[in-house]
Amino acid sequence: MMQSVNTSSHNGITSFWLDREGLCTGTLIFGVGMRDEPPTFAGITHLVEHMLLRIAQPATVVHGGTVTTDSLQFYALGRPEDVAGFLNAIAAAVSTFEAVTDEVIALEKSVLEAEDAHKFSTVSAGLLTYRYGPSGVGAAQFGAPATAGLTKAEATEWARRWLTAANAALTFTGPLPSALDIRLPAGKPVSHHQDPPLITAPTLIRSRKQGVALSLLVPSHDAGLLCEALRYELLTRLRHAAGIIYSVENFTTAIDTDQSQLDLILDPVRQNSMPALREGVNTLRGIVDAGFSEDAVQSARHAVTAELGWDDYVPQDYLDQLAIDSLLGRRSRDRQELLDRATAISSAELTKTLRTSIGSLIVAFDKSAKLSKAEAGSLGLAIDRYEIWQRNNTPKNHQSAAEGDAEHPTWRHKSTHTTLALTPTRLMTHTSGKTKTIFLADVAVVGDRSCGCISLMDQRGRSCDLNMDEWKAGKKLRKKLLEAFPPEIIRSFPEE
Repeated sequence: MMQSVNTSSHNGITSFWLDREGLCTGTLIFGVGMRDEPPTFAGITHLVEHMLLRIAQPATVVHGGTVTTDSLQFYALGRPEDVAGFLNAIAAAVSTFEAVTDEVIALEKSVLEAEDAHKFSTVSAGLLTYRYGPSGVGAAQFGAPATAGLTKAEATEWARRWLTAANAALTFTGPLPSALDIRLPAGKPVSHHQDPPLITAPTLIRSRKQGVALSLLVPSHDAGLLCEALRYELLTRLRHAAGIIYSVENFTTAIDTDQSQLDLILDPVRQNSMPALREGVNTLRGIVDAGFSEDAVQSARHAVTAELGWDDYVPQDYLDQLAIDSLLGRRSRDRQELLDRATAISSAELTKTLRTSIGSLIVAFDKSAKLSKAEAGSLGLAIDRYEIWQRNNTPKNHQSAAEGDAEHPTWRHKSTHTTLALTPTRLMTHTSGKTKTIFLADVAVVGDRSCGCISLMDQRGRSCDLNMDEWKAGKKLRKKLLEAFPPEIIRSFPEE
């Protein structure tokens, strides 16, 4: 008989637990993650996690913390009383968070940099950012250089808002221990906002990352099955038949109760990027026309069974997902329902799901590889250069930039003929008869780097860095740039 999940309340906190004796894993989950962070606060949940773990020391039980798109989690593994003691300590740390010192914050920022130096210093972008920009779920993939400038007051207010009993849940792989006594501020219900996608037609993104990635918006109820079936078909065609990739990494991210983003990451070597792009897109479109193979559907069934079909075992990820869904107001399906769906689904049903989702296709492709607009068009894709500097090709725009010397502050590059002009609404570069523009109102974050450089990121997550040492009168340029933006979007960034 399949083991069931029990639910109860512990000091006002919804709890999910199992009837299993012995060693256990316990997790305290808060319904706040990277998707809740505005671009100017990117990384704040991770910083709060580190600070709470530091306050809760010493802790000798095996333990840790993690931040996901949807959640902040603290967990421990071991004897029930030891696990309970650790989670009690985390809750106590939440209640005393305001007492943390600036020195502790500085130490944990150093630890965060050591954990992932690239994320700590660099503005990046991923498939979620391409589709949604740097807000909502898109915030999960564009880096966290704003962490360096976060203040104690900002971290304290973040913890006060999100780390409450009203926004918390517990999971245990055994009964709730008698030693468990988690007491959190009561708090108020919180809301989570997600803007609609910024890209609504099949699009090819010129990405800074190597390789090829495919992304779709799909119905949540069959996202896992569709993901596994597509993985099988792509491996069959691109690895086993063509020999141009090694693996297909697949991810699903819940956007809301009804919709998820499905991502498939291919790993060709650079010279096989174009063949992988063509074969990947053609594989998806071929399935839309001819349907999934029975082998692909069977592979998807096996994947679900291997994950959820154990009678005497409930996967930790499944247990935690029940808690997260409850916090975010999503409907959860029990394991038997998921297994029954996997058994019953047909090739025709999966194919219909893909057919209705193919219009949301985004393909990310290494920008260093050559691909013409005609080639992209033959694959049914519009090209998005994904550059913050937008081209202005009309004679009027060219004339405006050229006249910037007289009308607006203008700077000249030290080693090229490029000029930079700043108007009340635009930042413009002019070189070799071509003008490119950044509209100041489109900028979401201005990074004031410790090296003196200025980093700009817009509402779509596109970014650039301006090195003041490359421009004549660079100090004045830096001053004028910082004065051109609202103070609330200017953040201290580390040197990249």
